[in-house]
Parts: sequence; structure tokens; C-alpha cells
Amino acid sequence: MNYTVSTKQATIAADEFISRYRDIERIRQYCLQCPGYGTSWGCPPFDFDPATVTDGFKTVTVTGTTIEFDEQTRAACTTASESARVGREAMEQVWQSLLPTLYEQERQVPGSRCFTFRCVLCPEGCTRPQGKPCRHPERLRHSLESVGFDLEAVTRDLLGIDLEWSTDGALSKHITLVTALFS
Repeated sequence: MNYTVSTKQATIAADEFISRYRDIERIRQYCLQCPGYGTSWGCPPFDFDPATVTDGFKTVTVTGTTIEFDEQTRAACTTASESARVGREAMEQVWQSLLPTLYEQERQVPGSRCFTFRCVLCPEGCTRPQGKPCRHPERLRHSLESVGFDLEAVTRDLLGIDLEWSTDGALSKHITLVTALFS
């Protein structure tokens, strides 16, 4: 599997970001369609109001980390399941190096909060399906979409990136992980 990784960033006032890109009810409808809905502490439904997690911040720095697959890798994915496996593996590899960087950014900016791609803290599986509390509540971070942000609009407007979705089971040319630091 061969891919390249590139990054784009944009900073915007938090109140403008929230007013332009958050639509909790519309985005929640997409979450309801996900087979992972309610199975991870990082995903809805929440025991808090998602509108409050961004209160009090002044700026938002959005980062799009794009994984671009070479033609050989894409051509080698001849089934939808192979495409999904390759896409997941690439995202996991990139995410494992990206997550520590996000935590470090948060440490460097007191009072900030990062919003991540998705929770992968427990390789053995999340405790939520068993009705148990999160093993790592101090490290748990939510994704932007889980708290109601429209990532297609964010990446298009602020980063100049059009998100790709596979409709025929083929491996997309690129996958973009979207994160943000609210400070």
C-alpha cells in the first residue's frame, strides 16, 4: 500500500466557525445512520449538550490531513471489502502518528481543546456497549461531526479540499482526516 500524506490548516474566529458550520440536528441524522452510533464514548448520543463543548473559545484552527493513494494501490483494490480494508489501515497508520501531535498542541495552548478524527484509545474495544464507563475519560476527544459540524463545508470552504466518498466500492483517490484545535 503506497500513499502520501499532506496537511492544510486554516484559523478562524470560533463564533464564526460555529455559526457557519454547526448544524447539530442535521448532522445527527447522519450519525443515526452509522452502524457505530451509540457504540463508542466518542460518538452520540451524549449525556451532555454538544452545543456547549465549544463554549468560551476564541479561535479554531482546522487541519485537514489528506491521505492520497497511488494508482497502483487503487488498482489493486478489486473488491469493496479490499478497498475498505486498505482505507481503514491507512487511516489507522496516519492516525497513530497524528493523535500524539494533537494532544501535544493541546498541552502547548492552555485552556484549548482538540477535536479529533475518532476515538481509537481502546484497541480491545470500547466499554460503552457493555454499559461501562470510558476507560480513558481524560484522553477522550470527540470528532467535529459528532458534535454537529458539517465537515464537507468546513473542508471545502476553509481548506479547499473536497471530501471524496466511494459510491462504487472503489478505493477513493484520497481520504481526509479533519481535526481542530479550539483555543
